[in-house]
Amino acid sequence: MPETLWLSEKRSQQVQALVRRVAGARRVAVVTGAGISVNCGIPDFRSSSGLFQQIQAAHGDLVSRGRDMFDASVVFRSARATAVFYQWMTHLRRQCSAARPGVVHRFIRQLADRGMLLRSYTQNIDGLERKAGLAVWDPYSPRDSAAHVPWQDAQSVPLHGTMDHLTCQLCASSVPFEHAVAAGDVCAACQQRSQSREACGRRSLPMGKLRPAVVLYEEPHPHCEDIARIIAHDTRALGSRRAAAAAAAAAAARASAADVVLVFGTTLKVPGCRQLVRQLAMAATVTVLVNNEPVCGRAWDGIIDYQVIGCVDDWCTRIQRQWAAQTKITRWTTTRKAPAARAKGGRAKESHTKENRDDGPRPGAKRAATKDPEPTKAAERRAAKRPRLAGPEPPARRSMRIAGQQQQQQQQQQQTAICTC
Repeated sequence: MPETLWLSEKRSQQVQALVRRVAGARRVAVVTGAGISVNCGIPDFRSSSGLFQQIQAAHGDLVSRGRDMFDASVVFRSARATAVFYQWMTHLRRQCSAARPGVVHRFIRQLADRGMLLRSYTQNIDGLERKAGLAVWDPYSPRDSAAHVPWQDAQSVPLHGTMDHLTCQLCASSVPFEHAVAAGDVCAACQQRSQSREACGRRSLPMGKLRPAVVLYEEPHPHCEDIARIIAHDTRALGSRRAAAAAAAAAAARASAADVVLVFGTTLKVPGCRQLVRQLAMAATVTVLVNNEPVCGRAWDGIIDYQVIGCVDDWCTRIQRQWAAQTKITRWTTTRKAPAARAKGGRAKESHTKENRDDGPRPGAKRAATKDPEPTKAAERRAAKRPRLAGPEPPARRSMRIAGQQQQQQQQQQQTAICTC
């Protein structure tokens, strides 16, 4: 069973050690749920005051539980259920448009700015990651538009779509979800094609209705293959957890620069999200889940390492404080080292100047004469002008003089013989 830590214990050494370890991570993959947007004014789904309970209280005669309003097999079964679904989605869109990014969204953006974020996977459909400044992968944006972000460069991946677009149920065309367009309106593209046929005297075509580009329960994901490709890429990018477990020494050496998976504000009830967390956790070094209530049992043993019970905003704030403390220590160390380095350089320069002064000639001292190993032409001329002292010639010099005379005689005889011939 994962180790459970309580964030309310401010003096807990285990919590502080875990905060320092996450703050010094090398790469971080984040999986978020609806719990991170509650403080932004957007209700979650499963809490006592969540969206499911609100729908159940307002339309108890239409659905047996609030979850059914997001079930594709129930929503499109009757015209009344479809109309109620569109009303709730339009209301939720207004809430998402008025909301602003919270502490967790800014924390994820800070991870990206520090070069630590591998990817952020979110189950939310509010689009606050885009407002926080993250590059969001959006399969509905045209490839030639400025809003298009390739999945290789995407920092955030919405697992269940977003409320930014409306798609036609018939022709699959996409339009922005703005105030001028509401969910349930007739598709403009289908209407234009039908009117063009009627103008030519042909029969009209059926027209589809616009629905939010979100994935409902009991509905196939239209971009599941693309998301699976992204998850597989990030899994390979993370370090191997099994290799780290086999080499405990290597894992301890890189404990301060580990590959971390952070799971925020989700109960792990959705099967796709559970599979995603399992796949990322088995490749990472440390996996931490932060939620207001305990959600991990023995089924997550060996997958999630730490279960932190508390507010996600408080957890992110602690990590940000740890980053600030590390930056302050680094600046203090640099400030202390700079004067010492300057003083050391000054002493070395002064010592070097003193040595040069000691090595130089003192005032009044005669400079020692140096002999040139190779005499110059002027010295040779002066030596030739010097008078030679009379005296007996040395034997060695006499022998060399006689040998030179004999050689000259032989050369003259050879030249004479050549001329005679």
